[in-house]
Amino acid sequence: MVELRPEAAKQETGARWDVQQRKAVARIFSEITPVRSGDIVLTGGETDWTPTGCRVARGQRFSVSSRGANVLDPDHAVIIQPKYSLWVRIGKSGPIRKIVSETETVFEAWAEGEVEAFCKALSWWDGVDGRILPGPRDAFGGGIGFSVTLTEALATITEPPEHWSFMDMFGEVTIFSGTGTDIVVDTHDGDCCILQTPVDVPLNDRTRLSWSWLVEKLPSELPEDLVLTHDYLSVAVAFDNGLDLTYLWSKELPVGYHFACPLPWWCDRETHWIIESGTENLGKWKNEARPLAADYRKAIGGKMPERIVGVWLIANSLFQRLGGKALFRDITLSEDGTGRSVIAGSGLRCYSV
Repeated sequence: MVELRPEAAKQETGARWDVQQRKAVARIFSEITPVRSGDIVLTGGETDWTPTGCRVARGQRFSVSSRGANVLDPDHAVIIQPKYSLWVRIGKSGPIRKIVSETETVFEAWAEGEVEAFCKALSWWDGVDGRILPGPRDAFGGGIGFSVTLTEALATITEPPEHWSFMDMFGEVTIFSGTGTDIVVDTHDGDCCILQTPVDVPLNDRTRLSWSWLVEKLPSELPEDLVLTHDYLSVAVAFDNGLDLTYLWSKELPVGYHFACPLPWWCDRETHWIIESGTENLGKWKNEARPLAADYRKAIGGKMPERIVGVWLIANSLFQRLGGKALFRDITLSEDGTGRSVIAGSGLRCYSV
């Protein structure tokens, strides 16, 4: 079952976060481009998609440029930037797409109609047509400003490593790249994404997940089990019961500590397990191997799922905006524990007897 740190320890983490963020306020706000006159401005409290006045034909290119941020807490510079929150759709229906670059993201229209925009803020998508899950939609300070224009510029291309895809809930990003047998993740201020690859492997006592990683920089200096310190890099497995188990490296939480995700909605689905701790081994290749069934029993418990349906790479620097960097190699999922499966390029292969 999940573990809980003493409340006094969490309060101490919160106090350290308070000091850290207050020191960073001036720097963080200096990095945000001000909203300009003529921008359409979204507060994060909108419940409907906003018309932009830009109509496109299928195949026509349009440009989205954005500025500003939704400010959740001005005293601690907790903000949400457009590159995480600003999405577009065409003709009042999905699919939806997220901007990649705030300076300019160029889309090639996938449908005909008026371009609409939505600021996702703290909501979660309910599918890919632009509906959000039920929950409060609070208007935040500041504002995300943007403009949409037709353009002849080339479309912005963002390709995940071979055999992987961006999770629909988070959209496309520029923080993952793959060359040879490595997958590189380099998060910047305010990035958040899950890279995923589908698998279909039975879960039993022989099932093993293994990988090598070289972590150069951790995205959190503080324990990651609070909402506002929950920035991390991890490898995760998703099960056929809708739950997932993620393995992460923490600067301070001890090896073996496992806890439910502190974020709303995810708290009912995701469990985190610390498998590396401290900074001594940063910059060094580390090999990991996990007995998934045993870990599931200890960290989650209850009825065991029957199959593993996905492997994820998770990168988040949304809250503290410190960024993180790591290289992943030889991600292996084997049913018999031999470890004989290997990566082809940047993909993941599964071995089953």
